[in-house]
Formats: sequence, structure tokens, C-alpha cells
Amino acid sequence: MPNYPILPLLTFLFVALLCAPATAQDGVLPTVDARGRHLGGTGLTAEGLNALWTNPAGYGSLAEAEVGATAGAEQRWGLSQLRHVNAGGVYGTAYGGLGIQVASFGVEGYRETRLGLGYGRRLSERLNVGAGFYGFTTSATGYASAFDVTLSVGAQLILSDHLSVAAHLFSPFRVARAEDEYVAQSLGLGLAYTPTKQLRINVEAHQDTEYPLRLRVGLEYLPVEAVSIRVGVVTAASELTFGFGYVVLPGVEVVGGTA
Repeated sequence: MPNYPILPLLTFLFVALLCAPATAQDGVLPTVDARGRHLGGTGLTAEGLNALWTNPAGYGSLAEAEVGATAGAEQRWGLSQLRHVNAGGVYGTAYGGLGIQVASFGVEGYRETRLGLGYGRRLSERLNVGAGFYGFTTSATGYASAFDVTLSVGAQLILSDHLSVAAHLFSPFRVARAEDEYVAQSLGLGLAYTPTKQLRINVEAHQDTEYPLRLRVGLEYLPVEAVSIRVGVVTAASELTFGFGYVVLPGVEVVGGTA
């Protein structure tokens, strides 16, 4: 896909998202940004800032001193009481890229918060690897707050100028959140095919402990350089997604859509 000019040391992405029922998510476990959401929840092969919520291996593509930031909001079922907000940023160093994230979801009397820190490194021109560490807090009126920690690992391999593959394993060890309740474990495998600079196709398979195997497909098309149109489909949940992106200034993109 084309590389837009980047503001000195800073790329800022603001996300505003109004959603219908989000059957593929449970609180903040797991979560994706608006771009990935509109692409059917895909993004294992994403790089840089776009990899913040999908695969820490993507941080390995950050250039030294490159900075990016994102903020988003998702209003589920059209109810302001079920608003999900997230924010994060990435930074590239001479030894790899770093990513930090925070997300929060809840209703009156109950809230979940997710904090994450990840690192990705490019081992060769074609291979990125990464790992992330996450903390989850759960608070409910009348109950003691809980804090749990888990991790993820990921890899990306560029097979050609038009094809790349990736894998991501979230919470490889079983982590208890409460009695008979555990942090969701998941494995994702996927590929991205870019036949032209204007078109990208993501195809991924995801399996976790809470849902059956799901196939996710996302398509991103750029009719002009500053405009992106994104659609996606998810099996099992029978979910269709749609969104758009518009580069309002060099390095600044506004994203919106529905799912």
C-alpha cells in the first residue's frame, strides 16, 4: 500500500467507530483498532502503528525514531453505557520497535481495563518477530478488584512483494481470572495479498477458547491515495463489517465505520 508523508516524528490516527452488536469481542478481550475491525478483525500481517492491537511482530517494521499514536471509541449496540475506548502508541528504535496500549470497557458498577507493552524486531529483510505483555484489571461493585497478567508472541514473513504470512499466539499459558473463568487463549494464522498498490486482501483463521474456528476476510481498496474503503466478513458469527479512512493531513487519518 502507498506510504503517506509522515509528520516529523509523529503519525496520529484518530478513530471514531459506531458499532452494531460486536459478537466477536468480549469486553476488552480481545480488542482491535477500527481499521482492523472494518477489515473483519484481520491484521496479523499489519506493520507499525496498524499492528498495535493485532501482532507485536509488526513493530519490527518501524523506522528508527518513528512515532505513531492512535485513539478510538466503539459504542456497542448504540448504547453510550457500553462504550469501549482505547489508545496507544508506537516508537521505533535502532534495536526494534515498541508499542504501548490501553483499553477500557464497562457499565455502571463493572469495568475491565487492559494495559499492554510490546516489542518487535526485524531479524532479516523478510522476517519480523515480537512479543507483548498485558495486564488486565477487573472491578465490580461489591467485589474485590482483580489483576491478571499474560503475554503473546507473533511472527511475520514476507514471501514476496505481493504476499506475506503471519502467526500470533495470545496467552499461551492458561491464566485464571476468577473461579472457572480464564483469560481467552487464541491462535491466529493469516496471509495478506497485495496484487496492486490500491488493493489489499487479508485472509485469516482464528481459533480461541471461547469461539469455534472462524475465518476472517478483509479487503482494503484505495480509489485515490487519500481515501481507503474497507470491508470484511467473519464466519461462525456471520458478521459483516464496513469502514473508511481519509487522510486529512500528511500523517493524519480519520477512520469511521460500522460492524
